[in-house]
Amino acid sequence: MDTTQPNPLDYQSYNILIVDDTPVNLEVIIDFLESYGFGIRMARSGENALKRVEYDRPDLILLDVLLPGLDGFETCRRLKAEPATEDIPIIFMTSLTGTEDKVKGFEVGAVDYVTKPLHQEEVLARIKTHLRLRDLTLTLEKKNRQLEVSSRVEKMRLFEAVTQQREQLRSLNSKLTQVQEAERTQLARELHDEMGQALTAISLNLTSVCEMLPPEISPVIKERLAEASWLSDQTLEQVRELSLNLRPPMLDDLGLVPTLLWYIKRYTQRVNIDVNFETVGLEDRIPSILETTVYRIVQEALTNIAKHAKTAKNVQIRLECSITAIAVLIKDDGRGFDVAEILGEQASGSGIGLLGMQERVNLLRGNFNVESQLGQGTCLSITIPWNSD
Repeated sequence: MDTTQPNPLDYQSYNILIVDDTPVNLEVIIDFLESYGFGIRMARSGENALKRVEYDRPDLILLDVLLPGLDGFETCRRLKAEPATEDIPIIFMTSLTGTEDKVKGFEVGAVDYVTKPLHQEEVLARIKTHLRLRDLTLTLEKKNRQLEVSSRVEKMRLFEAVTQQREQLRSLNSKLTQVQEAERTQLARELHDEMGQALTAISLNLTSVCEMLPPEISPVIKERLAEASWLSDQTLEQVRELSLNLRPPMLDDLGLVPTLLWYIKRYTQRVNIDVNFETVGLEDRIPSILETTVYRIVQEALTNIAKHAKTAKNVQIRLECSITAIAVLIKDDGRGFDVAEILGEQASGSGIGLLGMQERVNLLRGNFNVESQLGQGTCLSITIPWNSD
């Protein structure tokens, strides 16, 4: 049971304000209600009733319609206009039996009416009904407030749990990225140092063998040795290329800008695309994780342009470093594409280009935006805050 509201059967818990200019005519009904334990208050006018409720708020009001000065209708309207008294049930006492008067009473906010001369049992029944209704309303309002509070608390708890899980996922993804870069570095070093050295030795040996061959040796053997030497050199070049693409050593040794200049030079030599590269505020090194992220984004973007832009002839790359963030702009004049369609295809697993870049940026709490239209090129704009780690 809700103990914050009076028990509807415990009439001593309720106070009733009776507003009538001739209370002597109501002595019988007053005595009857007091015999049930109701606390009875009296007011002889509408003005007095308004003043009284300010310091002695009743649970229900019996209000005469025909009052001197401020009549019952206006008194009721004013009570209902105030937030402190709008929920007090008001029952009109009236000798007016016309439909218009009854309708007017309901319009100004009354919940019921009783007709004079008053009948004790009828008055008691209507009072009990509206007090119960009021108590039920208050109980429901309290329950709703409790539910709202519980809902807000639960939402906050869920939000905190989701935030914590996101942070854990972000941390795991960040560690995964670091592991991937470490594996790239290790694999690049092994390719360069071990396979590269082995292929270099094979190439040198083949060259030496060719030089040591006697003049009378079969031309077919010379041709096969020369072919093997050429294949060895080609394989060595491919291994070096793969090693550099995995993780160029200069990214760790020299930093982002020299590495991008080197990469862009090699890129323009391979494809027929001009790249305009400019930087602002990048005279000094930036954190390693930012250097790796920006390098991978530029690398992936240029690869996508070469593969998919088709008609692209020019690419603009701009890096701008401020005291709060690093901004990256990559813009091409290629054929463009439907962004929603491409992202949808990549989300389904057919490609990881844009989503891969977006995930790298999201890991560092950055903003990733891509704009493109068919025939109007593509523009990637990325901002990563300094405090992302």
